[in-house]
Amino acid sequence: MPTPEPNWRPAPQPQHELDRLIPKAAVDPSYTGQMFRLLMESNLFILVPYHPELEGDHERDVADGFTWITFQDANGAFVPVFTSYVCAQHESHQNLKSILHDKPMIAELPANVLLHFLNNGRASVRVMAAGGGTIKLKPDAVASLVAGELTRQEFPTQQVTGDPVNLRVLEETSIPSKVLQGIRMFCAKRRVPLGVYAFNQMDPATGEYPGGDLRIILWLRTPDRNFYNDFCLMVGKLVPDRLEFFCTAVTPEQESIVTFLQGKRPIWPIMPKNKKPTAI
Repeated sequence: MPTPEPNWRPAPQPQHELDRLIPKAAVDPSYTGQMFRLLMESNLFILVPYHPELEGDHERDVADGFTWITFQDANGAFVPVFTSYVCAQHESHQNLKSILHDKPMIAELPANVLLHFLNNGRASVRVMAAGGGTIKLKPDAVASLVAGELTRQEFPTQQVTGDPVNLRVLEETSIPSKVLQGIRMFCAKRRVPLGVYAFNQMDPATGEYPGGDLRIILWLRTPDRNFYNDFCLMVGKLVPDRLEFFCTAVTPEQESIVTFLQGKRPIWPIMPKNKKPTAI
């Protein structure tokens, strides 16, 4: 019977909701926005070179700077970040020990502070959760997260402009099935929008519809910034590269575009084929 190594220890179980959300978001993009918001509200843990003077609690500012441990593999340089102290302990003992030259220390920082430090454009970040699950962030994704572009995208505050005649309703059969199903499941779960509409944009130079775009208009009761953020992230992950994806939102006071939408068939909620679209 094999004998465990002296430093062997079982992998820690999920410690909190963030640990449970990370693997969910890996298979279901509808959880992505919620996961990133919770991540940015959490404290995270990082491996740093051992220095006795760093023991204990310290106040630090992004301008102060500090040194952390960066690793290298076939995909390039990366910085491992952990969602809990026990996860950092386990990974450093079991999976990173072979490439650690010295015993590291584990530093705890608020996510918004730590990611500001790591937002240097040089290395990717891998956020590792207890119980399995990893968020892999390339340098540009770290910058987007720090800027709030993945947690609270700016809700459209301008009226939807342009001639609605230049928009052609996109038939359900022309929408990739994974995208259509994802939108319907997401909206059925959260039930925020009054309607979701899909269009193609006319090329003004030719008067034709090239069909290489997916333009979504969300008709919302109120400006729901979290829903808008999470919807855009979810659809953006599902849309194939061949399609350009655009999304905007309108609320009831935008009367001209609401009137335009009322005569169109939404892709959500699902309407019977023989039913004429009316105001929702």
